[in-house]
Amino acid sequence: MEEKTLPENGSLVRFMRNDEEDWRDGEYDAENKMFIEIYSTELTTHNWTDVGKWELLDV
Repeated sequence: MEEKTLPENGSLVRFMRNDEEDWRDGEYDAENKMFIEIYSTELTTHNWTDVGKWELLDV
């Protein structure tokens, strides 16, 4: 990932927060600039500035 690049809207991604070491699977919402966890029991979003690494998931 290049610094300050973000995935396209609706992309399935796995991401890691700056303050954690665990990867999470999610979707990127470009309109709100949020990463949304897809396997969470509750709606859990993460601001793009809190995410240090992300990768596109192969579908």
